[in-house]
Amino acid sequence: MSTVPSWLRVVVLSLSAALVVVSALVLYRNGRIPAPVPDDAPEYALGDLMSALQHLDSRGFVRAQSLAADRAALDRFIASMAKTSPLTSPERFPTTDDRVAFWLNAAHALVLQQLADHPDVTTVDQLSRWQSWPIGGQRMTRDAIERRFLAETGDGRVWLALFDGSVGGPLLDSAPFGGDTLNPQLDDAARRFLRRTEAIQLALPVVKLTPRITGHLDDFLSALPEGRSGVLQVVWAYLPESCDGVRPGCETRGDLDRGCGVDFSRCRVEPLAPPSGVAITTR
Repeated sequence: MSTVPSWLRVVVLSLSAALVVVSALVLYRNGRIPAPVPDDAPEYALGDLMSALQHLDSRGFVRAQSLAADRAALDRFIASMAKTSPLTSPERFPTTDDRVAFWLNAAHALVLQQLADHPDVTTVDQLSRWQSWPIGGQRMTRDAIERRFLAETGDGRVWLALFDGSVGGPLLDSAPFGGDTLNPQLDDAARRFLRRTEAIQLALPVVKLTPRITGHLDDFLSALPEGRSGVLQVVWAYLPESCDGVRPGCETRGDLDRGCGVDFSRCRVEPLAPPSGVAITTR
């Protein structure tokens, strides 16, 4: 009776161990590692997140040192999600909008806590994408929230509202998202972001767009009415009529019309390289 060579056993065991490690990493990154649900978790209250969001300047930049010194409400909000979430308390989040609002608020709270923990960071790469928190009985990374719960919405506006700490991405507002107000809040977030040169720049016949749009084209194109195609039609809807009261130098609907034609056929879209800084301020 032949025996398995020792070298082959080593190879098989090594491959098996590697497969276990890779599987565990995938589960961890996708937020599927179980976490305890504490009975004594704080009560879930959007007011706690709203308190943290008061540590913003007029632009939406985070006053990270100020937040770090006054972080009790933020930490309490994050601790409350260990027990209260759409995963553990579906009755509290009965609609799709309720759930999307929850996950947007959760993602923003986690970024804010990272900024409070590290108020001197200079690039978003210093904010770990592997850090996890117990949310609804599972350990969640920010990536897991984006992939599992925000990407599945198919709503491109989510990416124009999602704050990741970068100066080149969407900035925060002073109010959390709510299920009853989600639609107008997403529209407002899209308008605010697309008024900034970090989101759109005209270099005709090229329109340079934020990766938040070019990286999620299917979501934006699916929102177009039948018979229309082209992401610039979506962008046009969120641009201001004029820069008065917005900021000098913003792109307007008229700019896009004149440069690209009424059907936008004279222009092509290219990704816009975002700046690498962090949206924090000491002011």
